[in-house]
Amino acid sequence: MLQQKKLLLSAADALNTVKELDRSLAMHQQWLKDFHKMMICQELGTIAPPNPDAHRHCDFGLWYKSLSEALFVQEESIRDLHEPHKKMHLAANDLLSQLSQSPGKRQSAYEEFINTSLDFKLAIRQCQTKLIQRVCTVDHLTGTWNRHTMESRLHEEAERVNRGFQTCAICIVDIDYFKRVNDQYGHPVGDKVLSVIARYLIENLRAYDITFRYGGEEFLICLPDASLSEAAETLDRIRENLAVYQIDIGRSDPITLTASFGLTAIGKDELITDAIARADHALLSAKSQGRNRVCVWD
Repeated sequence: MLQQKKLLLSAADALNTVKELDRSLAMHQQWLKDFHKMMICQELGTIAPPNPDAHRHCDFGLWYKSLSEALFVQEESIRDLHEPHKKMHLAANDLLSQLSQSPGKRQSAYEEFINTSLDFKLAIRQCQTKLIQRVCTVDHLTGTWNRHTMESRLHEEAERVNRGFQTCAICIVDIDYFKRVNDQYGHPVGDKVLSVIARYLIENLRAYDITFRYGGEEFLICLPDASLSEAAETLDRIRENLAVYQIDIGRSDPITLTASFGLTAIGKDELITDAIARADHALLSAKSQGRNRVCVWD
């Protein structure tokens, strides 16, 4: 099941990291060439002597250390680069220490070095693939899952409902009077507000609840294994807290906004489009009753 307790890596950050990984891979390839030249030509002065902390001081290690903590939190595949990179350098250290030993020991150490080098290169490529996939599935502005991803994920949840494994509630959230923010402060501030509210929703939902950008100032929340009454209680708490949540827009005073929530449950053997339409009916009901409320369409 897709989990989302943190804001996802933005498309811009993901693409920039892919480019940086290409650059780091080129540095790695040059390091490998220098290392092999040193061993074959016995030019021991062309590369640093064995050092257990070499992985921290090579070009890739320095770049890796410069990455923001947020990047490591948001993308597991970036964290996964540390171990294969370290193992490769440890294998290189072991090979250097075996150069004066018997041919058998040198061959074993060399094979281990080659294997760890290939593992590290593969880890970089896998990381890049995941980052590119992320670009295709994440909303570029808010860092939530996009609408294309929403359709496939909701079908998965509907299948679990059909099999009797769980209940599942869905809710469409609409920011009240959002047009006034754009009109009064401009679209850049409006974009920032959308991102802040997306983060607020994600951080106040359960780890396995899923937030999607539905369109404009609307989000769709999927609450697996939650009854309508449980989901309504959770969302009403979020609604109340949002109404007093201060949003810093870079001006002298922060602003506060409310939202309307349209909630329903995915029915057994029904089309997802029908469930979404029912949530939309509930949202319209919430707005017609004065906004800033949770309406349930059962």
